[in-house]
Amino acid sequence: MSLIEVSPCTPNLGAIITGVDLSKDLSDSDADFLYDALLKHLVLFFHDQHITPEQLSGFASNFGSLQGRHHTYEALEGFEHVTVLDMGPENPPDSAEWHADLTFSQDAAFASVLQGIEIPSVGGDTLWANCFAVHDALPSGLRKDLEGLSAVHDMGSFRSHAYKAGGVDGINERMESVGSAVHPIIDHHPVTGRPFVNVNETFTVHISGMTQPESRRLLNYLFDLINRPQFHVRLRWQPGTIALWDNRGSQHYAVDDYFPERRVMHRVVVESDVRQPNS
Repeated sequence: MSLIEVSPCTPNLGAIITGVDLSKDLSDSDADFLYDALLKHLVLFFHDQHITPEQLSGFASNFGSLQGRHHTYEALEGFEHVTVLDMGPENPPDSAEWHADLTFSQDAAFASVLQGIEIPSVGGDTLWANCFAVHDALPSGLRKDLEGLSAVHDMGSFRSHAYKAGGVDGINERMESVGSAVHPIIDHHPVTGRPFVNVNETFTVHISGMTQPESRRLLNYLFDLINRPQFHVRLRWQPGTIALWDNRGSQHYAVDDYFPERRVMHRVVVESDVRQPNS
């Protein structure tokens, strides 16, 4: 019998997990228990987990295969799966926008694990939004209209990094290497089948079959809806806090209010779901 406890944070999403030590290997039953909790609550928070990069990767690997080196961010030396997000006045963040990770890929990432390494004395919170709840809040007529539409996702704000590194040629080269993807606006979770709104203000750039002004107006409506606080949970990071979230049906926003302090995080992306049928 598992000793793990799940304490919901809000009615819509988020749960605090206690009774597990992430520095130790998870049993198969405990990994399955956490997976089921993840599908239900979308984002799980673990406090007082002071683990090594190797242990962080080991924990993430309970849920599927890990993504390799990120196309823009640096990897931790000796750990290609661990991305270092080191942000401060000299390196301002580009994640103070609602987004789901890597939706510019045709096969977007399954889950992400984020560990607080250097936390500001105040600020630097992360918010998550439940896009299943956003779908359910849509007017029924609009929801029906959206079911037949798809949208283009590309690298979005990563253009800034590419331009800084190589100017216009850098943008063109990065766009070519990273590519873009088209996803249904009303997508479905591959395991639960639940419908969710699959657009985000960072990577979604155009609705297929519409003019640019029409597309912009409709996307802005959806972005504004996602931004409503009843769909959110907010995490105040502490040293040793770890968050695990399902990227399929949630979005997140890293608040950049901590300057002149720094915020350093380690992230591991789980690119495929080992428990997903036919995965």
